[in-house]
Amino acid sequence: MENELLKVFDSEGTLKGTASRAEVHKRGLWHETFHCWFLSKEDGRIFIHFQLRSPDKKNFANMLDITAAGHLSSDESVKDGVREIKEELGISLTLNDLIYTGSVQDEIIIDDFIDRELCHVFIYKIPENTTPDYVFMDDEVSDIFKIELPVFEKL
Repeated sequence: MENELLKVFDSEGTLKGTASRAEVHKRGLWHETFHCWFLSKEDGRIFIHFQLRSPDKKNFANMLDITAAGHLSSDESVKDGVREIKEELGISLTLNDLIYTGSVQDEIIIDDFIDRELCHVFIYKIPENTTPDYVFMDDEVSDIFKIELPVFEKL
């Protein structure tokens, strides 16, 4: 995975080439990611769903994160990122099931780990009063937690 090639960009989003995932995070190069937030409506209340990252993850183990997210490799387009939902949650969705909300730049710098992402952000509206049949990959996700949207906004 560290040798996985990612497309790299300047801060304006102009493609500059490719680099390994390890190099991207060591040098702080901008790269693309796919983010998908699951939202549910239950008894008139809206909830946002978070994944609990596996204790086996290299970065941010046992922490809450986007419902499903991941890097886009150098041979992938944004639409290919939907695979992350299947890989992490065991749920098969298509891009047509999602709502594209746009892209944002996100930057995390912790010691020698520099993560500069051009995040393509999507929302999946879970059909009302249903619960997805999550199947977690042991090395990816441990659980899903949901929090009522107004409560999360206050955090």
